Amino acid sequence: MRQIILYVLLSTLLFAQETYKFGVFPHMPLKKLHKVFKTVTVDLETGLKKPVILMTKPYYRLYKEELNRGLYDFAFIQPLDYVQARELQGYIPLARRAEDLKAVVVVLKASRYEAIDDVKDQIIASAPAEAAVTQMMLVSLGKKGYEVLDDFTLSYSKNHFVCLQKLVDGKASACITAPRAMRFFNQEKGVNSFKIIYETKPLPHALFVAHPRVSSENRALIKQRILEWDKHEEGRSMLKKGRLLHFISAEDSDYDVVREFIETKDQ
Repeated sequence: MRQIILYVLLSTLLFAQETYKFGVFPHMPLKKLHKVFKTVTVDLETGLKKPVILMTKPYYRLYKEELNRGLYDFAFIQPLDYVQARELQGYIPLARRAEDLKAVVVVLKASRYEAIDDVKDQIIASAPAEAAVTQMMLVSLGKKGYEVLDDFTLSYSKNHFVCLQKLVDGKASACITAPRAMRFFNQEKGVNSFKIIYETKPLPHALFVAHPRVSSENRALIKQRILEWDKHEEGRSMLKKGRLLHFISAEDSDYDVVREFIETKDQ
């Protein structure tokens, strides 16, 4: 009996050591996220030749807590979270979305709103308070002289899709989101319902990172796979199915501008 228990314990330990955890921040509904990033997970498994578990959390705050305690071996994270994850756990950047990230205020195309002043004193839905686009927008509007919490009524949402759905359902006059999320929503719903009335200055976009406990060989291997997705048919098919853009190499210095933004935000 003792031998069986020992065998089970050793087998469990070995499996745990041979399995990588891949965390993705919850920027879309969880069912949709798992569908989109399942193909990415399979690709990581193919490269590593070891099991990879796709993980996330229903809320940004919970995901960030697990990221900051180093739960994930590989992760796809938003730029503001990278800075703290780097400081606390030493996460190493691998590849980032080729386009920069902007926060936008969108309204229905059929609405009378044409500028940010038009939605003063209105309900504005938003991605979660912890989302990069939310923070970017609050800072940008503050710099334009708005008293955000007084001039607008913010309605935080679980993710970008919920924010945009509030706008469609008439529960908000505008939504703070990202252009990519808006396009994804339109494609999923088969609509073209929104117009942008305000946008922020850009920051480097979301990125793939690896925990320093992952060997340098495996970090390099996964980085190369990500960078080559758009260079072969199988990779392009995966990007298309997941409605993902191609990625470019990411360096820690790319996110110095994000560090400056955080310092400004916290002043």
